[in-house]
Amino acid sequence: MALPKNIRPEYNATLPSSGKRIKYQPFSVKEEKILVLAAESQNPEEITNAVANVLQNCITSPADFNVNELALFDVELLFLKARAKSVGEKVTVRISDPGDPEYTVEHDIIIDKITVDKNKDHKDLIELSEGTQVKMKYPDISFFNDGINVTTITSSLDLVSRCVQTIVIDEEVYNRADMSETEVVDWLEGLTSAQFKKIMEFFETMPRLRHKINLKNKNTDSNFTVTLEGLGDFF
Repeated sequence: MALPKNIRPEYNATLPSSGKRIKYQPFSVKEEKILVLAAESQNPEEITNAVANVLQNCITSPADFNVNELALFDVELLFLKARAKSVGEKVTVRISDPGDPEYTVEHDIIIDKITVDKNKDHKDLIELSEGTQVKMKYPDISFFNDGINVTTITSSLDLVSRCVQTIVIDEEVYNRADMSETEVVDWLEGLTSAQFKKIMEFFETMPRLRHKINLKNKNTDSNFTVTLEGLGDFF
């Protein structure tokens, strides 16, 4: 007689980007091993594939869930939640004093205290002028795979163009899927500086997985603060 499959518990979570509810399971031993091997490789592509594949397996509802369509901060939060239910409510990170890089200490963080910071002034539908709007989408897990720090997106028109979802000019709607990257970049280059700054505010104010830590350097007896941000700081 074959052994029945183990039934993992299910938990509820809310996606910060949309407010939608999902159900997820903790990592299995096999999945945890995949993540450990990916982390040891220090290869962004292997880490991205491991995180995406493991999370895809762990999300049980909705049935059409696709991790590659989520905002990167959604992925980061879900990963930490599933990890907490799998290996414990704490994650241990190594912290260095920015003013004294030689001082490094291990610090435990309660995962439930790590949150996605939201800016009340943030919006993804941006009015550039009367009759012209652009709908933006959040960076997805492919940005982590490409080794891109979301805080530097504003320095590249190519990266900004990847986050353009829809352009509305008067009554005409132009979907990103129907436009080439060159077309979008050319359109962005044609904006005024004031208009482009409005798009930059989307990135500057968008939600971020962030956790601030206050510690004391025992060598210098001085306090210091470090802010951890993004999947790389917690993986």
